[in-house]
Amino acid sequence: MEETQWDLREVKILKKKQLLQYNLAMLLLFVLLNYFMEYGQFYLFIGIFYVLVVILAASIVYNLKTGKFIGTKTSKRVQEFDKARLGEKRWKRRKTLEAAFGVVLTVFITIFIFTTDFNNSGMNYSSAAFPFIGAWIGYNVGEFVRMNTLTDPAKN
Repeated sequence: MEETQWDLREVKILKKKQLLQYNLAMLLLFVLLNYFMEYGQFYLFIGIFYVLVVILAASIVYNLKTGKFIGTKTSKRVQEFDKARLGEKRWKRRKTLEAAFGVVLTVFITIFIFTTDFNNSGMNYSSAAFPFIGAWIGYNVGEFVRMNTLTDPAKN
């Protein structure tokens, strides 16, 4: 198996670096959310979020179809590790599920954008920030749990 060739300490460092990059991106999105909600332009935030979701879904589909990874060096190494650790079949199944979720989310947001009247929607900062912060915290907790349970299969 390939997975024993990976230095788990290095992988944990890479995963922490990737988590830091993710948190910086989320912080930027949160600041944008705050700014656009403050000035009553929630539709601009939804538009930016929509473009990011479409790009993310497209990159997952590209990754699934070609097997090539998109992202920073850190992200590529972590994805290579995950693919080696899971095995081709489980990795492909997981990527297919991610791609399907991305496509469904893109369709949902598209419908939301075209059916919502943003001028009279009654959205306020707390109603938009609460789910955002909850997802952010949940993702961080999940990543920390996955990092801490990362063990060398040869030692088990």
